[in-house]
Amino acid sequence: MFFCIKTIEANPDNYTIKITYTDDVVVNADFNDLLDKGVMTPLKNPEVFKQVSIDSKGRAIVWKTQDIDFCADALRLKFH
Repeated sequence: MFFCIKTIEANPDNYTIKITYTDDVVVNADFNDLLDKGVMTPLKNPEVFKQVSIDSKGRAIVWKTQDIDFCADALRLKFH
């Protein structure tokens, strides 16, 4: 599957990201369960969490300063 992300809205208050795909499907990705694990712990800082962006091809969300990314397809399969 090759889904592309159109927009994202990070909510650092509850560590979720509203992801809208180019076909207008919307998922709410909840990152709470991941924030106590390894490289994900810096995202517990709300200022860092809200730095999420869409990669240049729309195929992932990324935290560039943390070198963390999540595939658009995997996020859709997990949260849709």
